[in-house]
Amino acid sequence: MVLFSEMFFSELEGVPVIDRLEKPIGRVLDILLVLGEQFPRVSGLLIKTVNGKEKVLLIGEIDLIGSQFVSTQSTKERLVLGDLRYQDILLRKNVLDQQIVDTSGARVLRVNDIKLAKVGPDVRVIAVDVGMRGMIRRLGIEWLFDFLFGLFRKKVPDRLIGWNYVQLLEADLAKGQITIPHKSVDELHPADIADVISNVHVDERTAIFASLPDKTAAEALHELEPKIQAILLLTIDTRKALSILNRMPVDEAADVLGDITPEKADELLRLMRVRKAHQIRGLMKHKDETAGGLMTTEFITVPQNLTVEQVISRLREIAPDAETIYYIYVVDDLNHLAGALSLRSLIVSPPEKPITDIMIKDMIAVAPDMNQREVAGMISKYNLLALPVVDADKKILGIITVDDVVDFILPPISRRKRQMLG
Repeated sequence: MVLFSEMFFSELEGVPVIDRLEKPIGRVLDILLVLGEQFPRVSGLLIKTVNGKEKVLLIGEIDLIGSQFVSTQSTKERLVLGDLRYQDILLRKNVLDQQIVDTSGARVLRVNDIKLAKVGPDVRVIAVDVGMRGMIRRLGIEWLFDFLFGLFRKKVPDRLIGWNYVQLLEADLAKGQITIPHKSVDELHPADIADVISNVHVDERTAIFASLPDKTAAEALHELEPKIQAILLLTIDTRKALSILNRMPVDEAADVLGDITPEKADELLRLMRVRKAHQIRGLMKHKDETAGGLMTTEFITVPQNLTVEQVISRLREIAPDAETIYYIYVVDDLNHLAGALSLRSLIVSPPEKPITDIMIKDMIAVAPDMNQREVAGMISKYNLLALPVVDADKKILGIITVDDVVDFILPPISRRKRQMLG
């Protein structure tokens, strides 16, 4: 059983390897890992021998691993050294300096050093260091920083994350392929997924996004910057792109399609469901900075001749297809906006009561060409959850919900806090 105490990879790299009689064998270049368990097991060391060859020293041949030297159980003449295989995973080559997802904090971080420890009979990777101390330790100037910070009675802290809270963004590392942390990333909040995608390397974004379930991908896509949205939509498989767009609210789908080339947008729209494509095309005619560009066409209207009970019955049938039911909009025989119902008024009113008796009649509505900042001001001023958009004939075209304009309503400091919280 190998003798070992806790240490960092940077403390082991370059350490001399000697046999039991202290004859030099070589120096440590890297560490071989076996993945698949909660904490990866060290299976051997990659060493550079005294005659310049790279060989594998299996863990079973090692007697002691220390920061001063590594010693073997047998003599140099009887030592069995192997060759590196194509599928072997190496700590320095495949993990150090790589990006990782810290799934406990939904962050993308860089591995600056790696901590090893004895767990039972095995040597295992137990944590990664993502802080400044890991970097200066690798540079060999840890003592200098400790001295300088010690003058002010401070210390450069370790920033360790347990390996069980971490997932690599590269999985079949030996083949250079990308591994997506399926069980972790797709369970994060869509805003957190967007943060992860935004902060990884460009060539990894598509792989992460393409691995997400379509519903999760649809929710995350709208949280991304327009430029990243366009890149992802243009690079993923067309079938998946269509599935994602069909799961998005029409206003969000219109926003995304408005940021890609007209040719690609037209191609996707031709392949989408006819009704949804028609709604999206209608929204894309409006400028982004207007009420028409903000609105969604997913809202609920009911005729004014219904009772409370009839409206509730209708809601049970149609509500699953609506983005929001903050308000139910009432229209007259000519489809003009006549009023609005709140859910509270429906719940507390007698079933037989006509809705014209309980609806809000003095409606606040906006034209489709109103500036988006003015729209935000009206929603804020009147404390509305949604605001209808109507044409010149007072026919309702769509609604703008408060979440569509929240960034205009919040002051800059609160807006930054909201972005940090997701």
